[in-house]
Parts: sequence; structure tokens; C-alpha cells
Amino acid sequence: MSEEDKNEHKLKPLDLNFGEILKIVEADFGDYRKAYEIEKYIKRCFRVACEFYLKYKDEPELLFEEKREYRVILAHLFGDEKDTSRYNEWLFKLAFKSILDEELKVYNE
Repeated sequence: MSEEDKNEHKLKPLDLNFGEILKIVEADFGDYRKAYEIEKYIKRCFRVACEFYLKYKDEPELLFEEKREYRVILAHLFGDEKDTSRYNEWLFKLAFKSILDEELKVYNE
């Protein structure tokens, strides 16, 4: 695994960053190399998002503990409930929100 892959391998929701794609497009590669770099970037983003989802699926307490930025959201959405199916649906939408084009309900409240 390259150093770049190690840095990008942190578990997080999918974030197809236009700035990162633009850097690749503007780089001085041949057309084939640009397409390969974009494909590699997108696959890396999907892999990290899938690993994020699978790690925290059915584990709201683990997400609560490890990702403090979601603490308020989880408390607001679920309180003391242990509704893992509802949590898993929310987690999936969080993990893949940049391709689902769907705002998570909690962000609008």
C-alpha cells in the first residue's frame, strides 16, 4: 500500500472531492494516466466509505465513542433507543451521501 493510500485509508464517509479530481485533471499526465488516477481516487474513496459503513453497522455505541463529531446527531436521532435498523439506514446515507444526493434529515432540523 502506497503512502498516499495509507493517508486516505482513514475510515470516513464517502467524499468525492472535486478539488482532488481537479488536481488530477490539471496534472501533467497523458490522457490515459489521468483517467487511471481518477479511477484510482474514486475506488479509494468508495473502499474507505464501505469500510466505514461496515465497521459501524449495528454499532452505534462504537461510532458514538470513536467519532465524536456524530455524538450530538446520534443523541438527537436515537436518544436511548436501540433501533439498529433505523441507525443502519442513517449510517448508510451518511457513508454514501455524496453520491446519493440526499441530505440527511438531521442536518435540516
